[in-house]
Amino acid sequence: MKITTSFIVFFICINLIAQAGPDYGYADDAVPELAQFEYYRGEWKSEMEMKQEDGTFKKLEAIATIKGKFLEDHSTFQSQFTTDKGFFSTDIRTYNTSTKQWDALFLNAKAQRWHKFTSRLVDGKMTTIVKGGYSGKEEFDIKVIDNVITDNHYLKKVYRSTDGMKNWELVYKINVKKVK
Repeated sequence: MKITTSFIVFFICINLIAQAGPDYGYADDAVPELAQFEYYRGEWKSEMEMKQEDGTFKKLEAIATIKGKFLEDHSTFQSQFTTDKGFFSTDIRTYNTSTKQWDALFLNAKAQRWHKFTSRLVDGKMTTIVKGGYSGKEEFDIKVIDNVITDNHYLKKVYRSTDGMKNWELVYKINVKKVK
């Protein structure tokens, strides 16, 4: 079989294009639960609405970029959250087969605040509980529920509880759309 120079150049170009794109990793098939964060892989833009005193929601000006990827071990998932105002946070998480939930370590880089939290599927939606808020020192707890709309769109609802997680108040709506 004769291979032409054009075919070789085409093959090399295709490989270079494939390698040039961002790599968001993949979940290890040996632990099926790792695929629970597949929806989060990629680069996303988000717009946020905050609850006002009168109960209505107001769109905030800040636009955030979120990047989610599986690291090289294919068991650890990392997300990075940045805003156009200079905010940066990141978390790393992996599935704990003993507790049947995701254990996460969160870092607000600018404030140098570290905190732990957990996530798990509840009624088919990724649900995150953050005791003491993202600083771990707040007088409220946070619950975040990710509702996947399509492969390119999900909605995060952020709730706050001031009574030991008995009652939850919706305080933020975050509309997240895929960029890459």
